[in-house]
Amino acid sequence: MNINKMCLILILVLCLPVSAQAKIVIASGAGYRALVDELSDTYTKETGNKVERIYGNMSRVTAQARISGAVDMVLGDIDFLEKAKLSAKTKQTIGTGKLVVAYPKGTSYHNESDLLSTSVTRIALPDTQKAIYGKAAMQYLRGKGIYNKVESKLLIVGTVPQAASYVIAGEVDYALINLTHARKISKSIGGYALINQKDYTPIRIVIWQMEGAANGKECVGFMTFLKSVKAHKIIANHGM
Repeated sequence: MNINKMCLILILVLCLPVSAQAKIVIASGAGYRALVDELSDTYTKETGNKVERIYGNMSRVTAQARISGAVDMVLGDIDFLEKAKLSAKTKQTIGTGKLVVAYPKGTSYHNESDLLSTSVTRIALPDTQKAIYGKAAMQYLRGKGIYNKVESKLLIVGTVPQAASYVIAGEVDYALINLTHARKISKSIGGYALINQKDYTPIRIVIWQMEGAANGKECVGFMTFLKSVKAHKIIANHGM
C-alpha cells in the first residue's frame, strides 16, 4: 500500500463519528454527597451515562451554576434555590431534609438541656447564613430559648461535612448537621438524635434542571431514574 493510500485511510478513520459517552453535571450541597454519589453511581451502572459532580456550600454551588454555564442540575433546598434565582426548566422533589444532633463516641444526647451543661464547651454548626442546616440549627436553638445561653459555645464552619469532622475527631461536644450525612459517618461517631421537625422550617430537597442545560436529554433520563423503586430505596436509606 503506497503512502498516499495510507494517508487517505487515516484521514477517513479520523473523520468517523466517535460514540461519546452521554453525561450530566450535577452540583449539590456537600451534606448530600453520599446520597448523590450513590444515586449517580447506580444510574451510571444502569445506563452507562456518566455523572460529574460538584459539591460545596449552597451559595458557592448556586453561584457556580449561574456563572459557569457548565452545570446541568442542582440538588438542594428549594427555598434556597428559589432565593438564588436560578433559572429552572424542571423541578423534582427528592425528599425532606432532617436536622440531627451528632455526638462523639463515648457521649450521648437526650434533649436541648444537654447543650446547656457546663461540661459542654463547643457545638459545631454549618454556616448559619449560607447553609440550610445552619439556619435550621439557629431556628431550633432560638425556638427552644437557649441560643443566648449557648452562643459562646458555637463553632460556626462552612459546611455540614466540616461540622461533622469535628465530631469525628472528638473536638466538639455536639454538631447540628443533617440526617443524610450523619448516617454516612455513623460508624465514626457515638450517634445522633433527630430534632423534632416542628422546631425548624421544613426542608424540602429538590433536584433542579437548569434552563439551557447543555445535556438536557440526559437530565430527563436521570429524573426518570429518580422516580424508580431503586432510586426511592436509596433516597430512603439516606434519611429522606
